[in-house]
Amino acid sequence: MRKTAPKPARVAASFGRNAHAYETHAELQRMVAAKLAASLPQLEAPKVLELACGTGLFSRYLLAEYPDGDFTFSDLSKGMLAEAKRNIAHIGTAPRRFVEVDANAPGDLERYDLIATSMSLHWLADPAASLQALRAHLKPGGALVYAGLGENCFAEWRAALAAEGLPDGIVPLPPLPGVKDSEALVMEQDGLAFLRRLKAIGGITPAEGYRSLPPGALRRALRRLERSHGGKVTWEIVYGRLSSMESSLAASRSSPSMMPL
Repeated sequence: MRKTAPKPARVAASFGRNAHAYETHAELQRMVAAKLAASLPQLEAPKVLELACGTGLFSRYLLAEYPDGDFTFSDLSKGMLAEAKRNIAHIGTAPRRFVEVDANAPGDLERYDLIATSMSLHWLADPAASLQALRAHLKPGGALVYAGLGENCFAEWRAALAAEGLPDGIVPLPPLPGVKDSEALVMEQDGLAFLRRLKAIGGITPAEGYRSLPPGALRRALRRLERSHGGKVTWEIVYGRLSSMESSLAASRSSPSMMPL
């Protein structure tokens, strides 16, 4: 059976329950936001949309980088939006709006100079298609930047479960367009710490129809992870950038051999 992403309402509820404590356990997300911020384009007073802003980890960088910008911060979780609004209230005076939006179907968007999202694409039903659709909402010369989970994320945990004949419940992560960089990070010293981190940040929502492993099966998988991989689980992070459709078409006309990104 093909594994499908959890329904948006389940994801929103999971993150909403943990919104108040999210940043306490979000070292990885904080590191990724800092690296993604280093690749932000130079823009003067841009109109900016951040999808799935969460508690504002990346929003802080956007406001600092573009003090004269105009911002829309969106998330599906009301709890996360409330935390973001509180966390970035003291940063600058640029106009900002906080809107409840499902990134799977963001609706009738305006046109933006910059669209950004960090560590959210794995929750979407079709991340690659969503990225391509968002490009249509960039102004000429605009850019879409993102950071997300790579195809090989959690490889050790998936291998340990497979070796024990157990399902993993992890929705397959597709290749994403416009990837410019990647890195492999080990954040936890053992499998139990890995699972606890996922639960603490609300990021343990499994594929639709997946049933949680009974305690005995979970212990078997953790022992297998320890024996085969020293208990370590790798997070593969990819960083990408897509230009506006107009910019891509112009580039492809000037260099026919190049594929537009």
